[in-house]
Amino acid sequence: MDHTHKYIKYKTKYINLTKNQTGSDKKKIQFILFGDVMSGHSVWFKDKYHNKINFVNKLKTLGTVIILKPTYVNFMSYSKKKLGGNHFYKTNNKKDIKFTIEDLQFENYTKWIYNQIDPDLEYIAIGLDQGCHFAKYFCNQYAKKCIALYILIDRNFTKQSYEKTFHSETNYDFIRNIVGPDNYKKYIIENLTNNTIDDLLKKIKNDEQYEQYIELLNGLCKGIIRSQYDKITKLDIKTIIYSDVQTLTPEKLDINIKFNEASNDNIIYHFVIDNNEYLIHGKYMDDILNNIFGLVNNLK
Repeated sequence: MDHTHKYIKYKTKYINLTKNQTGSDKKKIQFILFGDVMSGHSVWFKDKYHNKINFVNKLKTLGTVIILKPTYVNFMSYSKKKLGGNHFYKTNNKKDIKFTIEDLQFENYTKWIYNQIDPDLEYIAIGLDQGCHFAKYFCNQYAKKCIALYILIDRNFTKQSYEKTFHSETNYDFIRNIVGPDNYKKYIIENLTNNTIDDLLKKIKNDEQYEQYIELLNGLCKGIIRSQYDKITKLDIKTIIYSDVQTLTPEKLDINIKFNEASNDNIIYHFVIDNNEYLIHGKYMDDILNNIFGLVNNLK
């Protein structure tokens, strides 16, 4: 009896079975994770109560996971606040905090991401809250290799909402209270320079009132990002959006409808109610993962 032949046949069957069980015979893909704009990468691994989540580990069973870690969020590590939100999800990186306005421009940010991924592999992008805007722009620029974009949760920024937030007396008073009435104009988004950012970074490292400068620079970074609202007028790829029902208004719904029409109906909306800091920290995490797994398993 030819035992060698039987062994090779058995081994071949075993290898094929193992491939099917692990998914290694699936098309290789990569996941690009866009965190909220001022949060550290720990947001993908734990909630504000320090409970661990297995979101990233589950994605790793399907492909390579790339967690973006931009330099501009690192100054948040100087904060000692324990209130959650941006201040909770720190990077623990106090060494590399220097950045420029140009680093936050969508075009440059997109190039920075592209240098970290495998350009030959298809990808799925996942954006948290305000990080979704970077994700939208990136996916439009590299739509050919994009399988899908997941937006968790959608944040609609319009010219009106930007003006209301950053060009208001409330915001100007906030700036004046920190830097004084004579200097506040240079902290308006359109007047901001890299020298001003460098000065704030020095104050964060050395000034006794560092917390207020952290809060100011946090807001300025968000303003730079939100001021680019008009760079994204549609989406050219399959997009799955989880939207918070509690923030839905007739105006927001109208914006969604027009944006969807401009995107050739590539968008699927899931309307949810969830009070967690981030959607992957609550009851919808499994639903999101199941959606992603179903999409990947149906790839040809």
